[in-house]
Amino acid sequence: MTFNDISIPLNITTGYQNPNDVFFTPVLSAARKFDVGVGYFSSNWVEDVKEGVHEFALNGGRSRWIISPNLNAEDAEAINNGFKIRSFEHIKTEIEGKLLDQLAMMDTDSRSLLSNLIAAGVLDFKVSYSKSAGNNLFHAKMGVAIDGENNAIAFNGSFNLTGNAKSNWEYIDVYTDETAREQQRILSIQGRFDTLWADEDPYYQVFTPSEKLLRRISNFSDDRKKDYLKPYNPEHISLRPYQKEAIQAWGENKGHGMYVMATGSGKTITALATVKKLTARFEETKQPLFIVFVLPLKHLLDQWHEEAEKFGFDAIKCYETSINWRKPLSESLSHQLIRKAGVVSAMVTNATLASDNFQKILKSVKVPMMIVADEAHNLGSPIYLKSLPDNAQYRLGLTATPMRHNDEEGTEALFDYFGDAVIEFTLDNAISAGFLVKYHYYPFLCEFNYDEYQDYKAISKKLLRGGESRLEADSEMEELLGGASNKLIILRKELEKLKAQNRLQHTLVYCGSHTDDEGSRQIEKILSMLGHEIGIKTRKFTASESLDDRKKILDEFARCELDAIVAIKCLDEGVDVPATKQAFVLSSTSNPREFIQRRGRVLRRSPGKNEAFIYDFIVTPPEGDVNPELVAKEVRRGLEYNSLAINKKENENLLMSLADLHGVEL
Repeated sequence: MTFNDISIPLNITTGYQNPNDVFFTPVLSAARKFDVGVGYFSSNWVEDVKEGVHEFALNGGRSRWIISPNLNAEDAEAINNGFKIRSFEHIKTEIEGKLLDQLAMMDTDSRSLLSNLIAAGVLDFKVSYSKSAGNNLFHAKMGVAIDGENNAIAFNGSFNLTGNAKSNWEYIDVYTDETAREQQRILSIQGRFDTLWADEDPYYQVFTPSEKLLRRISNFSDDRKKDYLKPYNPEHISLRPYQKEAIQAWGENKGHGMYVMATGSGKTITALATVKKLTARFEETKQPLFIVFVLPLKHLLDQWHEEAEKFGFDAIKCYETSINWRKPLSESLSHQLIRKAGVVSAMVTNATLASDNFQKILKSVKVPMMIVADEAHNLGSPIYLKSLPDNAQYRLGLTATPMRHNDEEGTEALFDYFGDAVIEFTLDNAISAGFLVKYHYYPFLCEFNYDEYQDYKAISKKLLRGGESRLEADSEMEELLGGASNKLIILRKELEKLKAQNRLQHTLVYCGSHTDDEGSRQIEKILSMLGHEIGIKTRKFTASESLDDRKKILDEFARCELDAIVAIKCLDEGVDVPATKQAFVLSSTSNPREFIQRRGRVLRRSPGKNEAFIYDFIVTPPEGDVNPELVAKEVRRGLEYNSLAINKKENENLLMSLADLHGVEL
């Protein structure tokens, strides 16, 4: 169900209408996101709309509330006086104590429902309090709801989300996204909420609840919170038509084939639904099956494991030291062999797949086996091809870009192992179908300086010599192109423009690993530029951050607590950053797989996101020099980015003129 399936009133007046019945309950039933400034902290309202809240939670909805304690004048004065003489941590503790007291006094059903939502992760909240003296309470009554098709509704008015509000004379205006003017109102309300959530409002302090408070709220929850954590029922998963076609085609191809699907088009869900359908058949006939999920990196494995749990899979994680996984996996397979039934699943990184310990286990398997490989193009190198088990009866490869760069032999070997593509769902298909957002493309010409160009010529000679030094030279060339000094000048100019337009939130900067002659890394220069000089909240996202830190960074970015992320290659594969609205791609590459994947990650849908902006840096020789080899690679990347852009016509002249100037034939 979406907002198009329900009746949305223009406005609501209590006494004439019950806001909970005519608006909040049906909207929550269809929503996937619900951001709201609720004023007082009350669970009675949640009880009044529990049917809608229940549907919202079961549909995977996530809600953010900004709340305020309901303080009398004496309490407010005491807390304000406390600000003058005590640290904010002391005041925070006092405010949280008031909230907990109010929660404890609520009726049992209302308190349990609210606590269950918080404990299950459906409801996230922050607490707001006035920075100024006096009893200035946070009286916001605004919110934005977004459904599964990215339709948005906003409301604003005098209605507090409390049990008593429906009995008062209250008025609510409702806005849908059917006209440009209404869209602006929705964006305005969302912007006010995001500013508060990020604690950037000049008048109100907003803080995240302490772990102690969350634990005490969790104590009020009961077993019913499990209703909101239960796995997906595969029979009720809403698969898109092309996903169903892919599963059917794979089955008709005798359980072999590749899903060649654009980044963001649902490869993971399609694959897990495929596996679930196969396991159901084996479970029905009480036959054994061993499933091996192969993922390139640890963070991607953890993402898959989380998704697979929703389908009912409890795969054994196999990465890092074999001490952690070898014994439990061997025992599970032994029990399966004795019982001659049951499904055992393991998730391995590419490195673990190729390890001696895991290869011994694969060779010992005597039951039917299935291999599911995400980013399967990575397995085309000789060492990984050798590690793929010949005794796997069922084989499924997933990739957006099956063709390996400059490796026809490896590409052919992958198709020989997994089978041909049983579906090809391109980026163009995904954008046209509305599963990815449309985008604008802005290419900037960036000249090498004299010294950089001399380095370019020297590396080009090494590439011509070939041999073992070619890989090293390829890496040097990519680092040189990505680190062209003029890129930072252009980047600063464009970022300052965005700041002046108040559009810097959800900015992603892809940079290279370049280090200059003085030992300064490009990523550190960009972090300093964004954080210290331009003054926005920024974090780096590299291989040096722990998995927990990376998750925290991405969560803060999605919640607007960070304006920008500066990343190196670890965002190329498997990490979802759907909140990204604009991406600056400094890290130049002529590898189509890399720049196609980067584009796909920027175009993922996210609540409130209807389009994206990609900024590319086309490296050229210094003025007066002609270099068709350099320009050909840069222009071809630009033309690929431009091919599906909303504004492609305005860029064609720039790119084609550059190609003509350097004698490049396209």
